[in-house]
Parts: sequence; C-alpha cells; structure tokens
Amino acid sequence: MANRRRGGHGRPPSVTPSRFSPRSLSTNRTCTHNICMVSDFFYPNMGGVESHIYQLSQCLIERGHKVIIITHAYGNRKGIRYLTNGLKVYYLPLRVMYNQSTATTLFHSLPLLRVQLLGALEHKDVRNVLVQGHIFLNTSLTEAFCMAIVEAASCGLQVVSTKVGGIPEVLPENLIILCEPSVKSLCEGLEKAIFQVKSGTLPAPENIHNVVKAFYTWRNVAERTEKVYERVSKETVLPMHKRLNRLISHCGPVTGYIFALLAVFSYLFLIFLQWMTPDSVIDVAVDATGPRGAWTHPCPRDKKRDENDKVSKSR
Repeated sequence: MANRRRGGHGRPPSVTPSRFSPRSLSTNRTCTHNICMVSDFFYPNMGGVESHIYQLSQCLIERGHKVIIITHAYGNRKGIRYLTNGLKVYYLPLRVMYNQSTATTLFHSLPLLRVQLLGALEHKDVRNVLVQGHIFLNTSLTEAFCMAIVEAASCGLQVVSTKVGGIPEVLPENLIILCEPSVKSLCEGLEKAIFQVKSGTLPAPENIHNVVKAFYTWRNVAERTEKVYERVSKETVLPMHKRLNRLISHCGPVTGYIFALLAVFSYLFLIFLQWMTPDSVIDVAVDATGPRGAWTHPCPRDKKRDENDKVSKSR
C-alpha cells in the first residue's frame, strides 16, 4: 500500500460527490493522502482480502483521503472502473498464473507502482525488511500470540493491531495501538499511529528494542509454562460420572448430552487402546537430566569396548 501526501485545502476530485462529513475527520490531521492499494484479489471476486480492501478504501475516502486500487483484469472487466464514492480501480491486462495471482505482482508492476510485494521471507531477512518502515499493521481476525508484532516492535516499529485472541497480552499499551476487528477502527488506529510518527512522540527505535528484548526469552516462557502445569497438577481429577454431569449441566440439555455421549465413546476407545497396547509394553521416556538423568552419569563401558581399548593402546 503506497501513499503520497497532499495538501488538506480544497476538495479531492472525484466523479461522484464525496459523502464524508467534517466530524468524521481527525482533529489531529493537517493533510490528506493519495493512497494506492495493490492486490491481485479484488472485485468481482468476493472474499476476505477483497472485502477488507474495499471497506478500508471506503472508510479512508470518507475521512477525506484519495484512494485508488490496482488489480489485474477479470475477464472483460479491463481498464478503469469506478465504484462507490468515486473509488477508482485499475484493472491491468495482466495474465493470471495461478489462483488469481499474476507473475507481474513480483516483477513488472514494481517500477510502475512504487510498491514492493515481498511474499514469504526467510527468517534472516525479516529484520532488514522491518527496519525500513515506521508502522506495522496487523489485521488478523484470529490469533493466538502473533510473533510478528513482537518482531516488529523489537525492530522499533509502532504496532497497530486488531484486538483479538492473545494479542492484548503480548505488548504493553504504550507500544501497541489496539483496534476492534473492523475497518473503521483500523483506519482510526492507523491515523493515530501516523500522527504519532509525524509528531515525534514515539520513543526511539533503540529504546523500543531494548524494552521488548527483555520481554520474552525461552527461559521465561519455560517458567510460565511450568506454572501452568503446576496449577493443573494440583487440580482434583474428577471421576467419569462427575465429568459427564458437568458436561450436561454446563452445555445445556441437548448439547450437553451430545458432548457426554462423545466423551463416553472416547473413554471406551481409550480402554480399547489400552487393551490392544498395554502400558507395560510401552517404552518409558528416559530422564535426560536430573540427579538420575542419563546425561548426568556416564554410561557404563562394556567389556568388549574395554578390550578394544586395551588392544589399541598396545599397538
């Protein structure tokens, strides 16, 4: 996504009158932007990417920005088309290679669009790419942890992200702008981040890096995981009939009985597996560390190896 600043005075040219109101504009913004969104996935295809690009463009137009979209041709839909609120779409005559993706995404379009689409990156290249920017935008709808925002913050970027899954617990409030998973909220969060960057209110990238690098280490993660196991191990193990009663009482009269039936089948299947493969024939994992660990004490040397050592010494 590329953008270019333009003066805030005057009305952006469009075919249809703009429908944004002055109240929707941020009081902190002194200028608007020319924004170019580039994607192989757009209307008439309808999916997650297509919907997000369209809705985000409409919200940016309502806030006074000028937005165009560049995509490849879809059948007879070629050239320039206009959508709602004067959204200008360029359907380039590029050949589709696979799954609505074009080879020119990575080659021919770059000199024309001033946009670099990198695709998948090797881990060693992530840092060199991130430090080229100022803002990291994450639009995940579902997320458990999102390592990408930690990497971005570690490189000194201001993070703007949807408030889903475990993301609110990853970074402190001063290093991330949390948004609702909606186009309007993301637009507001992105504009807030842009204002912070331009006003110089963000900490220096080196300071952000020094803060983030102390947040997560593998030892720290291991300690937290250990606490979870300790807490679970202290819980009382319920007998089967109490577990079934809990499922029925917590999940409703219909769903509860269905889950209870599935639990019974799973329990019977477990008994069958234990009968087929008794615990006595299963190899027990070796304790690698600890007072009696395999790595703590040296392995006993067998007689044959001792004899071979003696022969080699005599030679």
